[in-house]
Amino acid sequence: MSLRNRFVLVFALSFLAALAGCGSSSNSATPPPTGGFSNSNLSGTYVFSFSGSDFTATSSVSGTSFFSAAGTLTANGSGGLTGTIDLIDPELGQVLTVSAVQTGLSVTGNYSVTSDGRGSGTISFKVGSTTVPMGIDFVLTSNSHGLITRFDSNGTGSGTLDAQSSGITQSGLTGSFAFGLSGTDSSGNPLGSVGTFTLDANGNVTSGSQDFNDNGNSSNLQNLSFLSPSTVTVAATPGSAQLTTSVTAYGTNGTMTFDVWPVDASHLKFIEIDGTEYLTGDAFSSTGQSFPAGTLVFTMAGVDITPAPFAAGGLLTSDGSSTISGGLEDINDAGNVGQAPSINGGIASAGGRTVLTLNGIYNGGWGGTSPTEAGNYAFAAYPYTYNGAVGVELLEIDGAGGITAGTAYLQSSTSIAASQGYGLNLSGENTNGEADLIAEFTTTSTSATGLYDVNNSAGLLISDYSLGSSATYSTGTNGRGTFAFPNLQTNNTNSVIGALNFTYYTVDSSTAVFIETDTSATAGNPQVAVGTFQLQNSSSADLKAAALPHFSMVGAGKVGAKRPANKK
Repeated sequence: MSLRNRFVLVFALSFLAALAGCGSSSNSATPPPTGGFSNSNLSGTYVFSFSGSDFTATSSVSGTSFFSAAGTLTANGSGGLTGTIDLIDPELGQVLTVSAVQTGLSVTGNYSVTSDGRGSGTISFKVGSTTVPMGIDFVLTSNSHGLITRFDSNGTGSGTLDAQSSGITQSGLTGSFAFGLSGTDSSGNPLGSVGTFTLDANGNVTSGSQDFNDNGNSSNLQNLSFLSPSTVTVAATPGSAQLTTSVTAYGTNGTMTFDVWPVDASHLKFIEIDGTEYLTGDAFSSTGQSFPAGTLVFTMAGVDITPAPFAAGGLLTSDGSSTISGGLEDINDAGNVGQAPSINGGIASAGGRTVLTLNGIYNGGWGGTSPTEAGNYAFAAYPYTYNGAVGVELLEIDGAGGITAGTAYLQSSTSIAASQGYGLNLSGENTNGEADLIAEFTTTSTSATGLYDVNNSAGLLISDYSLGSSATYSTGTNGRGTFAFPNLQTNNTNSVIGALNFTYYTVDSSTAVFIETDTSATAGNPQVAVGTFQLQNSSSADLKAAALPHFSMVGAGKVGAKRPANKK
């Protein structure tokens, strides 16, 4: 059995089981939450999305499938929620004998925010005549942004929560956007896509291109031009998109249809609703943006050639036109941690699309006690700008057999602030399956304390447990740092996560991205994960820098993900 197969367990969970709010009836979480947040910080209409794994089915062989949700939630500032949700959920569809894709479902729910910005709640919606409850767990970084997970016994996943701007118009979207999408193809294999499109004032796509990686294959799936009709419109809520290329793989016949949930004129959330394959992601303004010059930090995740779960992060030095002159890469390959200390590469750009070649990186399998020989790998790269920050959507296209995707960011700071509160989201896989973690911590100059909630494959729901009082961190002059939390099992005997140590890369004064780099594999419980932590400000209406997106293949293409027989 491959490592990837061992990373996903079959769960037999009752669909109507009561939602579990925590993993224990009591805990000794210390210190108590502090900060200036309350229910009133979540007020107004927010666009949300999260993706991961569903475990609803009670009798299927595989018992798990890719899951994703997107929509809007309107919070009344005192604990009440209403909204609309789109759902991709083959497992739920199989249990209820309905289509795997459900759109425009009305939502009601409730929430509660603690003073440290962590929140929890329940949303409910009807699929046919069945009421479906779904738990949510989140941490706010400001009044306008948060990190969110699904938190119930039928599924798990991670995503974001962003306040929706008013007055979004079609003409306001005129210009170019870069996008990143991830999910599965019609056979349940991991599928990723990146690209760019340019819109006229009526929402017609006038130019652009798209790249795919379908289960490690990018042959004839690169730099595909958009064909007519291709449109992205926001005349209704949600908006809609039709992206047409010449691709004929996995049954698309070249046309993909999406609901579009606009956050603002520079940020759109996509969820595919045609049921041919299952893709979700984000699009960001890219007008006039070339490949950035300077120091870039990046994280990527997916599966290697084994296949096994894989995550990478690091630093790149770019001249913006032709050369990556230096950098380093940290990796976690199925729980095995290593580093490529010296990498370089090339940049070839045309029409908003760049082919980024990185030489000397590890992106394959783990051999013996060390990574396999470092090689040369290629990525389709699409730059964008958002709220003054510069990012690049990345997707592996070298055909080497793996599939990794992620985001690079132009670095503007090499340190994180001390004596501040941070919200954190981690998403990955361990021997128990997918793990999604929400946390809040407060720093000193070298240490941190805080609380965490984790959903580990829907079987272990753990709330309000201490991250410990001996967590330490250190940041190098290049912005690469290490965080070491104590073994979480010492704080909660129900936890299977073990140590939570990660290597992070500072993006700006309020944001860092990271990959998990602890040695948990030696304890028989390897965990591969990526995530972000972001500065909190409870009095701010908008911490724009903290809203940087994070794109990866975590949660996509799980073993056992499948197309239901009754798929419509």
